[in-house]
Amino acid sequence: MDREQQILALIRQNPFISQHEMANAIGISRSAIAGYIASLMKKGVLRGRAYVTADDNTVMCIGGANLDNKATSKQAIRLASSNPVTVAESCGGVARNIAETLANLSCQTALLTVVGDDKAGQWVLEETKKRGVEVSQSIVLQGEKTGTYTALLDATGEMFLAFANMEIYDKCSPALLREKWPHIAASKLVIADTNLPSDTLDELVKRCGEEGVSLFIDPVSSEKAKKLPRHLQGVTAIFPNLEEACQLAGVSISTEPDIAKLAEAIRERGVEHVFITLGSRGVMYSGQTGSKHFAPIPTQVVEVTGAGDAFLAGIAYGVLHNQSYIEACSYGLAAAHITLQTADSVASELNEERLIQTITTIKGD
Repeated sequence: MDREQQILALIRQNPFISQHEMANAIGISRSAIAGYIASLMKKGVLRGRAYVTADDNTVMCIGGANLDNKATSKQAIRLASSNPVTVAESCGGVARNIAETLANLSCQTALLTVVGDDKAGQWVLEETKKRGVEVSQSIVLQGEKTGTYTALLDATGEMFLAFANMEIYDKCSPALLREKWPHIAASKLVIADTNLPSDTLDELVKRCGEEGVSLFIDPVSSEKAKKLPRHLQGVTAIFPNLEEACQLAGVSISTEPDIAKLAEAIRERGVEHVFITLGSRGVMYSGQTGSKHFAPIPTQVVEVTGAGDAFLAGIAYGVLHNQSYIEACSYGLAAAHITLQTADSVASELNEERLIQTITTIKGD
């Protein structure tokens, strides 16, 4: 390993390592370290404060990381009655799920979140790290409880009802964002969910816009979408479902809207690329070159949970691999197609090889 690679390895382990510490670890002088650092910064491999590395496929995911409990009914759900279910416990959270999916797709991925100092938080971070996601920038908050999400699914796998306890994300303050900004700014792409507080989302959108950092937003729900700032000029792409799109466009959810006009209304708020996911009706894309409807890939659906996160991750993968946003849509649809065929929020079957194979098969048909 050459000196520059040795230095980069040390910096990736600890972006705040001193030149003196690097000199001692490698066995050369501090002035020699300074020379290598200057060379790496000139090449653009290092940027920002602290020695933050730039990586072509680095994605920083910011937002929720929960303990998920999923109860699936064995028969038609009866209200005000006991329903027999099967229960599964797993790691969850929109940002965390997207991070894990991208790690499965061989992307360099990091997660910035907050968890409580409880067993749930420890388990979520440990499991996420095991699955290839860098979690060193995530924060354990003393005296707080890790976010939890409990979903009740009907016998067909469709969500019937869900409960979320996510007050901890109110602690993701603008100050925390500023503290972690060198790591955020060094990323090729930032993906955030709306579990973040409104003032933090406002600062993230503005700062990404000002500094030219690509930002994807997952609105999570129509209620949480309300936390986004009115002006979204810093948002590169947004991924609402139909209900969330109506909220973002200021259209009544009870009406049957014109999907293309919905997307255009969202773009008028400043977003460059809008992807409205429509479930069994596919996806509507709107960008500077116009709008296009994409039909879904025919799928034997096992469960819908996680398909939206997989779609976003697939788009991110395509864009990171130099596809246009329209071209990347096939990656998103393929990722959702693979995920829909499993009972997992993050499908272990969704890896880079399977994704490429699926796209190749579809294009060959």
